Amino acid sequence: MQLSRTLVGLLLVAPLAAAPLPTLPRDYAPSLKLVDLSRSTGAREPGFLTASRNGFRWSNGTRARFWGVNIANRNLWIERDEIDQVVEQLAASGVNMVRFEALDSKGGLLEIEGRPGTRQLNPERLSLLHYWIAKVRARHMHYYLDLIDFRDFVEEDGVENARQIGRAGRPYAMFDPTLIELQKEYATQLLTTENPYTHLTPVEDPALALLEICNESGFFLYPKVTDNLVEPYRSRLADRWREWLHSHYQNRAELANAWGPALAEGEDLDSAALPQLGRVSRDPRQQDGIHFLHDVERAYCATMRDHLRGLGLRIPITAVVSSDVPADLAAVAAELDFTAENHYTDHPSFGGPDWQGKYFHSNKNALRDDSRFTFAPFTAALRWNAKPVVVREWAAVWPNQFRGSSVLEAAAYARLQDIDGMLLFGTKTGPVRDRLVAFGYQADPTVWDMFGMGALMFERGDVSTPSQIALLEYGPAALFRGDASLADLNRLAFGQRLASAPEGGAAPLGDLTILPANDKAPRANDWLAQLPVPGGRRALTGSVYTSSTGQLRRDVANGRITVETPRALGVAGELLLKDLRLNSLTVSTDTAVGSLWMESLDGKPLPTSTHWVLKMSSVASNTGQKLSSTAGLANAPAPYVLEQEGTAPVLTGGSTRGSTRLTLPDGSSLTVQQQDGTWEACREDDLFRFWSDTAGAQANYAGKLYALPPR
Repeated sequence: MQLSRTLVGLLLVAPLAAAPLPTLPRDYAPSLKLVDLSRSTGAREPGFLTASRNGFRWSNGTRARFWGVNIANRNLWIERDEIDQVVEQLAASGVNMVRFEALDSKGGLLEIEGRPGTRQLNPERLSLLHYWIAKVRARHMHYYLDLIDFRDFVEEDGVENARQIGRAGRPYAMFDPTLIELQKEYATQLLTTENPYTHLTPVEDPALALLEICNESGFFLYPKVTDNLVEPYRSRLADRWREWLHSHYQNRAELANAWGPALAEGEDLDSAALPQLGRVSRDPRQQDGIHFLHDVERAYCATMRDHLRGLGLRIPITAVVSSDVPADLAAVAAELDFTAENHYTDHPSFGGPDWQGKYFHSNKNALRDDSRFTFAPFTAALRWNAKPVVVREWAAVWPNQFRGSSVLEAAAYARLQDIDGMLLFGTKTGPVRDRLVAFGYQADPTVWDMFGMGALMFERGDVSTPSQIALLEYGPAALFRGDASLADLNRLAFGQRLASAPEGGAAPLGDLTILPANDKAPRANDWLAQLPVPGGRRALTGSVYTSSTGQLRRDVANGRITVETPRALGVAGELLLKDLRLNSLTVSTDTAVGSLWMESLDGKPLPTSTHWVLKMSSVASNTGQKLSSTAGLANAPAPYVLEQEGTAPVLTGGSTRGSTRLTLPDGSSLTVQQQDGTWEACREDDLFRFWSDTAGAQANYAGKLYALPPR
């Protein structure tokens, strides 16, 4: 096994000089080893970002898209020289946005040693955040902030029963006046304090592009909490519920006529209890309860929006709630500028309390799954009222061995669905920067080494976005039913561009096929089986889903995805391929699991391009890592458990026992004598370069042999 982060060899074919690459420590190597993407991705545009019915726009009218990473609380408070290294790595890897996440968590901006309460910003932490911002700005990237995330409210803040409301006060912070005022206070401090490095406050800074008022909150994301609110908050929400009933019904007789048997004897407008979200019911009482909570969330979003606008904030704002409940997303889309959510593949499960003990995983290939929980349908469900969409956290989580296919899948389907921002979660710093950890990809060749390829595909739009849109229209009965029983329709996203809206609401731009979202709607597979795609095929043939553009194919039976466009060709998942044709590229490989991807760098179609990059990655693990079966283990939440995380160095298993054999789009051949591991090839006119992490690897390009020295 060879080390994944060691530059073993770099070979040149012609006496032409290569453009210098960034000089970075091994632990912060850029995604692509032969191409500096900070020279080829868009620089920050002048002016403030705005949201429109056709995506984010800059002040000059051009469309904006973001391909970036998350850096969370504990990874932000590091030495400034390490910040410099991280920012250079991100810039060279094609990143144009950084989301600074969980700033209000323990050890973050709102914790000052020896000082009670959470109402003042920690000056040392704030100085480091300002330094991050200045460095990100200097490399022509944008940043994204969230407000309430994991804040621990305390009695000293004036919060009643503070220990009982949980981190971030979910969902109390959406309706309690004291908690809302504390959120406004924090927002004012964070957004109106001048950055000494830029001499701008965040509200004055065009590099601040996006902001969210709450992270993973709302009544519907945690229904058990909503059903069991502690006092005095329970009574306050009940008072508000009675006010809502009085605003919608004149008297008990009118309420009884609307609710029927759902109104109990003796109940009236002043005593009818708020229905339980955890009790699945579709009666009128339940629908009214969901409608009420939807309205409370709308009011919260509007209140925070108005406060932020009053501070001078001009950029798009969102709130992150539950994408599974249409009423939740509709509340955000009605009041704010864009919708946002997470998508994780093989997120860890826990045998006890969350984030304690050992992590459990499925270790399954997500490309063998065509459920509504996979990337395309889950994220396409975010498109409401034609608002822009940001997947502000996404990842296939280590130690899943198939995680390397996630970059091709995410970049391709995100462009098919016209998604506006894709932010990987995330980048780790400090003592774990040189090994694999959950939610840290800076040292993971299966994901990070393909991330720059994803930047090219996503930012340039190599995958076409269809003009035809399947619009799911939700009438009141569907909008306020409070469950995900209609979510099968979101699986249309495997083949077609998708959007949702309330019945009679704002429709997205484009050619619409309107599908009523109700119990009588056809199943997604029935609809896809009739959808024509280029070449006389259908969007669903057997277990293969093909996009309406013909460019994406998700082969569920074989656990594989392919992308075929004029400027980008790729395959990922389960490989061991023999003469697989991707338009003008033919692939055979002895590598069993991985991702292989070719991108034009001069904007020309690949058959005529003289400047391109071709990259392949496979698997990776820590030294001593141990993922064990849970067979025979009682109450295990998943089939595998991570027994040992292992240590650096990261191993990729590269060897010279097998090879990958390619016929390139221009008719030339490339054979890489390497199985597993990670390698990269780049042609720029008469210059050919080859990089590999595997000692002794050989590349035969156009009849010439280039061999790396054995170790």
